[in-house]
Amino acid sequence: MGENDVTLGRVDDSVKSAHKRIDGLESEVKDLRAFALALAKVDGKVDKVNNKVDNLSEDMDEVKTDLKQVTARPAKWWDKLIAAAIGACASGIAAAILTQILK
Repeated sequence: MGENDVTLGRVDDSVKSAHKRIDGLESEVKDLRAFALALAKVDGKVDKVNNKVDNLSEDMDEVKTDLKQVTARPAKWWDKLIAAAIGACASGIAAAILTQILK
């Protein structure tokens, strides 16, 4: 009987140890579930943020395009002014030459 008591004591200790480990694992599983739920919420928010960043990027591209067009306008106006001045001078010179020829 003594040997059976020793074996039974070892089994009892082993069962107690297993229960403590299982209780610890239950706590960890609860923490992992909470973490997974939090991660799922964050993932949903990340998708929303990514969409907003994509939209912001498209808006910035539009703003850049518009800004380039606006900054290019004065250069176009100067080109038109210079072309008009050259045209006026050329017309004046041609008129002067014609008046000298036709006199």
